Amino acid sequence: MFQRIAELMYFVPDRHAAAAWYAELFDAPIIYLDRPDHFFVSVGDQEIWFHLADRKVSNGTAGQVAYWRVDCFDTALEKATQMGAVLYRGPLDRGDGSWMCQVKDPFGNLLGFFGQRRSD
Repeated sequence: MFQRIAELMYFVPDRHAAAAWYAELFDAPIIYLDRPDHFFVSVGDQEIWFHLADRKVSNGTAGQVAYWRVDCFDTALEKATQMGAVLYRGPLDRGDGSWMCQVKDPFGNLLGFFGQRRSD
């Protein structure tokens, strides 16, 4: 019945700025469809969409957090914080050799990372 999460929606104060930030973070393209205001960031087989925050759904830290499996936990965390994200929770040792954390993006939303740490 259920297959996978196909789209992830972030509620943000500026859709174009958020799309540009996520496209840079994920080194992924912004895909424009039939009109300039209909776009998403394509990461593998996932689509990240952006909706203007409003009185029904605001941006912020309450609610669900999508965790992205990353090749190198430390590299992903460093890139996100260099781009203006702020560490929100963690890093936490998952007990299976991997680490996880949450960061707050410049638009007030959370995203998570989990993966192996760099071996120095």
